[in-house]
Amino acid sequence: MKVLDLKVRKVYASNSKETIEIEATTKKGKVHSSVPFGTSKSKYEVRYLPFDQIIRNFAIIKKYFLEEFDSLKDVDDLLHTIDKTEDFREIGGNLALAISSVFLKAFALEDNVPVFLYLNKNPTMPKPVCNIVGGWKGQSDIQEFLLLPLHQERFIESMDEIMDSYLKLGDELKKIDPAFNYSKNLESAWVTSLSTEKILEAISKVKGENLMIGLDVAASNLWDGNKYVYKDKQLSTMQQIDYMIELSRKYKIFYVEDPFHQDDFVSFSVFTKNSNGLVVGDDIYATNIKRLKAGLDIKATNAVLVKPNQIGTITDALNFVKEAKKNNMKVIVSHRSAETDDNLLSHLAVGFGADYFKLGVSGERIVKINEMIRIEEMIEQLK
Repeated sequence: MKVLDLKVRKVYASNSKETIEIEATTKKGKVHSSVPFGTSKSKYEVRYLPFDQIIRNFAIIKKYFLEEFDSLKDVDDLLHTIDKTEDFREIGGNLALAISSVFLKAFALEDNVPVFLYLNKNPTMPKPVCNIVGGWKGQSDIQEFLLLPLHQERFIESMDEIMDSYLKLGDELKKIDPAFNYSKNLESAWVTSLSTEKILEAISKVKGENLMIGLDVAASNLWDGNKYVYKDKQLSTMQQIDYMIELSRKYKIFYVEDPFHQDDFVSFSVFTKNSNGLVVGDDIYATNIKRLKAGLDIKATNAVLVKPNQIGTITDALNFVKEAKKNNMKVIVSHRSAETDDNLLSHLAVGFGADYFKLGVSGERIVKINEMIRIEEMIEQLK
């Protein structure tokens, strides 16, 4: 497959900040891919470069990609040949992912198949994980309160349950939080000044029977180097472990993401041994297979979050997924707080064979949700 032309443009993410989009022209047509980014980031993510620097780098390397390629791996290998740093600090991880992603779409177009089917000939639908209340920075100390289904017949039915609970929760918060006015955060999760425990009680009251509660603690943002600093308390590492166990048991929390800071593999391992649900590593791994293997040595978690923009190429993300699956870990493909209107992530969640897809619940996240509904219909037609 040969790309006849590549162009880069500035587009905007859902937080109104600029990001990049690459457009590829082939004999079959045009495809484009844009790059999201996170507000809360792992220090182990690839390096993002500003747009003006990306423009200069793109002008230098563009010619190398106007050649014949046999596979996406060849494209991604070339990216690593051009930039030999582990974090793409020379050309930019955002430029690397944009090129890798647009070539994935071009290969799928060449084969006349949707991207998810290009990646996976026997696709199944992951379960949704949705952020329904957002904390952090002036709100609850816990960054995200989530809902996900325990069992799933169809993706759209799971979304029906979550959407219904999300809307009921808005009305419940209005009753118990005098300051609540249906405000939403960057991911369209409700924003409330209630405590962690009050939020969990409200969610428990309105959620559907098949829905489980999840937390993204984002504990690296609470860690000051010696202790976890909450608005009303400061916890040592051992106290943080006890607190996470206590919350999980009291509110029957099934999914706990990043309950400890990104370098504390040992606490993750202790908590995982005491958990009956999913203990999910995000910042601790940053979709990096070397970090994952370090975690595997002590069974730090039983699930991993996958964010392609953390690692820079689709091939690297896929290798990370394969390693996790080989070790019987659950895989959650995830959006970022600053998303675009690109629906590629929905195809990656299905194409990677993920168990779950963390994709938001409202606002611009509807782009991903509605694409999953279309994908589910296509999969049903294949049977």
